[in-house]
Amino acid sequence: VSPPELSRAHNATVFQGMAGRALQVSCPYNSLKHWGRRKAWCRQLDEEGTCQRVVSTHRSWLLSFLKRWNGSTAIVDDALGGTLTITLRNLQAHDAGLYQCQSLYGDEADTLRKVLVEVLADPLDHLDPEGLWVPEESRSFEGAQVERSMARSLSEEATPFPPTSILFLLACIFLGKLLAASALWAAAWHGWKLEAPRASGLDGSHDPGYQLQTLTGEREG
Repeated sequence: VSPPELSRAHNATVFQGMAGRALQVSCPYNSLKHWGRRKAWCRQLDEEGTCQRVVSTHRSWLLSFLKRWNGSTAIVDDALGGTLTITLRNLQAHDAGLYQCQSLYGDEADTLRKVLVEVLADPLDHLDPEGLWVPEESRSFEGAQVERSMARSLSEEATPFPPTSILFLLACIFLGKLLAASALWAAAWHGWKLEAPRASGLDGSHDPGYQLQTLTGEREG
């Protein structure tokens, strides 16, 4: 089956990458609808939609911004920005095929995006090293969305730590420390209020009964 037919049949977005290079796949989603869910990248094995999981985000949703690797495939989730990013390092011909970005909840999974990965031969392998290769325009897949990735190395990839998720984590840490400090201050204030009356009761100079007893003693003398 040709790539155009596959992409139309599965309503998939086509991502094209060069053999030997890194391919980045982005899967946008509704951050409110999928709030607090883990994400996964899986490979579709058959027409029935059986999807074999390749890699998933961190078990703790708050740490989903940390990049996780399984072999040459990495996944990272910008939970606030609503973008799941998958990186296929050192792309090879056997990496071509149908994939899915998924949102997990319990034993169920929602498909965020269906992806058809195409691996193209690197034209630079057949050119003079001093020559400059300019990619031709993407082929028309009769309405299918095609995205190219020409990344030469991992150093050219987007930052693995999405800024929005980092800011969210820092905000949670700051809020936690602020609440802890407030609780300690409230406990200290409550303890001081309880100690103040006790201290007043131990001070004899402010006890009327003690003063009256002293005066009675002087009359007897």
